[in-house]
Amino acid sequence: MYIFTKTTSVTALICFLFYINSSAQISDGGKPISFQKTFQQQFSNDPLDAVMVPAFDIQKAKREDEQGGNSRFAAPIAVNYSLDENGQWTDLDNGDRVWRMELYSKDALGMFVFYEDFYLPQGGRFYMYNQDGSEIKGAYTSRNNQDSGKFMTGMIKGETVILEYFEPRSVRGQGIIDVSKIYYAYENDFEPSLPDNVYKVNAGYGDAAACHTNINCPEGDDWQEHKRGVVRILRVFDEGMGWCSGSLINNTSEDETPYVLSAYHCYDGFTPQLDVWRFDFSYESAGCADPMSEPSANSMLGCNLRAGWSDTDVLLLELLEDVPGSYNARFNGWNRTLSHLPDTSTIIHHPRGDIQKISQDYNEAIIFPTSINWSNGVTTPPNHHYEVFFDLGTFEDGSSGSNMLDEDGRIVGQLHGGNASCSTFQGFFGRFSLSWDEGPTAAERLMEWLDPENTGQLILDALEPVVGDMITVSGNVEARTGQNMSNVEIVLITGSETYTTNTDTDGNYSIEVPDGFTYTLEAHKNIDAGNGVSTFDIVKTSRHLLFIEPFTEPYQDVAADVTNDGNVSSFDIIRMRQVILNINDEFPESESWRFSPLSTTIDASMVVDLIGIKIGDPSGNANPN
Repeated sequence: MYIFTKTTSVTALICFLFYINSSAQISDGGKPISFQKTFQQQFSNDPLDAVMVPAFDIQKAKREDEQGGNSRFAAPIAVNYSLDENGQWTDLDNGDRVWRMELYSKDALGMFVFYEDFYLPQGGRFYMYNQDGSEIKGAYTSRNNQDSGKFMTGMIKGETVILEYFEPRSVRGQGIIDVSKIYYAYENDFEPSLPDNVYKVNAGYGDAAACHTNINCPEGDDWQEHKRGVVRILRVFDEGMGWCSGSLINNTSEDETPYVLSAYHCYDGFTPQLDVWRFDFSYESAGCADPMSEPSANSMLGCNLRAGWSDTDVLLLELLEDVPGSYNARFNGWNRTLSHLPDTSTIIHHPRGDIQKISQDYNEAIIFPTSINWSNGVTTPPNHHYEVFFDLGTFEDGSSGSNMLDEDGRIVGQLHGGNASCSTFQGFFGRFSLSWDEGPTAAERLMEWLDPENTGQLILDALEPVVGDMITVSGNVEARTGQNMSNVEIVLITGSETYTTNTDTDGNYSIEVPDGFTYTLEAHKNIDAGNGVSTFDIVKTSRHLLFIEPFTEPYQDVAADVTNDGNVSSFDIIRMRQVILNINDEFPESESWRFSPLSTTIDASMVVDLIGIKIGDPSGNANPN
């Protein structure tokens, strides 16, 4: 662990790790241990017996949806599974072990798994996947542990999912994986507003009707800044799951408090598990056309309720963490002028949880003069909603909560519902101006949250995240043989922020990061495990173990520690031999290269030089590029 203190009293912490990725729900990728060639025979000799998930009453679920006006696409099945009582453990030769459990739920379109108590120790890796390995969630690691102890994985499509947990011998018995719910995805055909578009698996991607317009089509050119505040919301309740839309919203202190404005009916009527609600930023197509495969998103997990009021269907949430600057998110502005009638109305939304779409009404909105009776039994008062008729696009379940933007791009309401299809375009939006101070308490209005100092502002512009002073972290990466290393991935992490670059052909890298934070530096190169590994390395390691010819360089000990347990042993020789014989194409416990600090310099910038050590190659013959 290396501490660097700059003259600005900023501390930057540099340590060296070997698995990299970042988001609020971090997933490190990689293969489960049972997929790796070395262990396939062992696991094939230890087949899993499927655990039958209790039967799901789909007709009962649909009746509940019809009666309650709900738009969930998955409903829970209560279970009680744990590492101690369910599944099976497989011990590996070196003392590590793997727990696996196969879950089967008849006719499920897909399954999410909810963990009431979830804790992974250092070195533990957890995966969820389908039977043929074509869908894999994970690896989840200790970085996914939450203060609440709760966690959720999914969705894996189909009737069968497999959970797999790898536990190193050094932390044996420390992991906790207690499954309390299986969320069963089913075909919910409640009030099909778009008859030509049947509900599919409801994973979100690709489910929206064809008559929508993607945000990155020409119609969205004027809204590229606004879209950066928009989020897709995966709502999790004791009773089920569903999609909604929302947006980051600015407050008069302009302090980047992560408030999200959405619709109250997205929250009401269920028992929410707010600490595992997921918020997806930048979930969009790269261009105008629908993408061939699902795009990635920047996600955050968990929120608190700040205010909600049914009369205007307003909901204000606060995310549990600040939005990472690397998300490039925008806090959209608002207009609460009571008499305001927008000349045009625009929403950026996630119909059925799909990628961002844009819908627009090119005419002046009207204030709807009468009460509205909603399908969930709520009646809203007269004059509490705007009414619009879209000229571009439409909306669906999942669009609820999308913010209504006026001709100046400011928020004036949020989508409650209406009558929408590819040929019907009537929408109703709760009025922001009434949501401001008409609610009887602070828990039912926006004023105290969005104007904490009581400035009385009627109009507030959007807020762009503040970018402070930057520092440069740079350096060179070379192999222990002195050759420069190209294409080494360098990652700097602080909290949920991640900054990434790669070394050039001369082994140099440079990356700018905000000043004033503590950073973890990670270096990563994981290709061609067999590079430089030969029988000579096996002989050299054997002679070291027998004290015939001990290693003379500390880097040799690192290179020979193939199992990454801090020791050189016969298990390391077994791993080398498996790669040489093409039994295995990677090292199960280690990436191909590990990195160590070579030198550091602190002045106006930070210089960190690294040395790369090829694993399995104590003789030092590997090609570093």
